[in-house]
Amino acid sequence: MSQEIWEEFIKKYPQANSGKLSIEQINVLMAKYLEKRNASAVDDFDGLSPHQMHLLLHYPLAEDSPLKWVAPHYESDLDAIPLLALSDMLLAEIQKAGELRLTAKGNLPVAVCTLLVKKNLIDWKYMKYVKILSEDNIPYIWPIKEYLTTEGLIKKRNNKLSVTKKGEKYPKLGHSERLLQLLSFFTARFNWQNLYGIEDDGEIGSMGWAFSLYLFRKYGHETKNAQFYADKWTRAFHTQYWSERNNPAYKAIISDIRYAYEHRFFGCFAKWFGLAEVEEIQIPKQMISLMEVKKSETLDKCFGMR
Repeated sequence: MSQEIWEEFIKKYPQANSGKLSIEQINVLMAKYLEKRNASAVDDFDGLSPHQMHLLLHYPLAEDSPLKWVAPHYESDLDAIPLLALSDMLLAEIQKAGELRLTAKGNLPVAVCTLLVKKNLIDWKYMKYVKILSEDNIPYIWPIKEYLTTEGLIKKRNNKLSVTKKGEKYPKLGHSERLLQLLSFFTARFNWQNLYGIEDDGEIGSMGWAFSLYLFRKYGHETKNAQFYADKWTRAFHTQYWSERNNPAYKAIISDIRYAYEHRFFGCFAKWFGLAEVEEIQIPKQMISLMEVKKSETLDKCFGMR
């Protein structure tokens, strides 16, 4: 990238390579060049500028970010968001118990997991095959417990869970404030490799999550194959693979990236937060399925665009 920037700079200001300018003069020209470059639309970023992408990566909900947090305007519509409602219910169950005894393995009791499942908020295609409704068998439940623990809302002592002082105050927060806290945990501290394991560090799908939401907010009014978004993500963050997408030698790598992205971002994150309508269509005589996605009304009530 540094070499590319330098070559573009010299093309724009050939006098900078003449040996006739001082370092101070070159720095002035470079600053002018970078300012203009950072404000220019980039095809690989779906028309966003480097500055806008920087905000989405590091300050996704900042004042001038392309993605806008609008959830506080829709407080009464947020209580049905699956992950938020389930985390609220689990916290309430622990508080009700006073001290909730865990299994010998340290998991939530089956009775509590069953209670959560019966709320019909968990939409998982393999649910019909689950015989024992346990924390290990249902993907939604462990991340919720991890969230409550990591945020210091509950604590574990002597293999029992209890609500902390912070946890007692938590239900009094508005829906949007609790949702933002949950979103922050899930996008900044939770390892997405837990959602689908391949040989990466969990960055596929989680890195640039706000860019993905920006794209989904922009194009999601129409049902699209999830690969549409996976390819845009790959083009933005793995240009070396995108440029080789037609090379048979990279077919397996790109296929893994696409599948991990689709499963993590849409099959888990967007679906669990109620941001996407997801339908998986099985291909006859094949193990794989096609994922069709469309944005939900909840997405528009949580995120706007600038």
